[in-house]
Amino acid sequence: MDRDRTARLSEGQRECLRMVFRHMETKEIARELGISPDGVTQRIKTAMRILDVSRRKDAARLLAEAEGLSPYPPLVHPPRDIEPAPNPAMMASSTEGAQENGFAGRAMMEEQAVFATIPPAQLRGLQVPLPIMGSRPSDLSWLRRLGWIIVIMLMVALVFGMFLAGLESLSRMSHAA
Repeated sequence: MDRDRTARLSEGQRECLRMVFRHMETKEIARELGISPDGVTQRIKTAMRILDVSRRKDAARLLAEAEGLSPYPPLVHPPRDIEPAPNPAMMASSTEGAQENGFAGRAMMEEQAVFATIPPAQLRGLQVPLPIMGSRPSDLSWLRRLGWIIVIMLMVALVFGMFLAGLESLSRMSHAA
């Protein structure tokens, strides 16, 4: 039944869903295809109606399954403008049997070694809601966002209080003279 529905999709809808399956955003798809983001959204919504699903990822998954792709895309996606290496280099396990980077007694790909040595982003110190030092405001958890909102509100109240105190002292100075 899914194959019947996917057969009714236009080629433009299929292209958009393939890119959704590759975890591309609407603006990225629009740039790639040379159409407006609204056009991409319209193609995806029409495809969702044809496939009778409520989420764009479900529509992309149905098309991928119908075209014989793996139902689950790889977790790590290489940049789109760099061709992947044909055969990744393997690092052999230690001959002494010592544990290296948490991978004792087995070989691992070079990319795994990089991920094993980089500390997680959550272990960083104070995160500010500004795009500095490679972070994005969307990297903050909801609790940290709430904390920053409270801190900013307190700072605004403090500055406003200082402003009012300054005005009051100026008015007292003018009445005293």
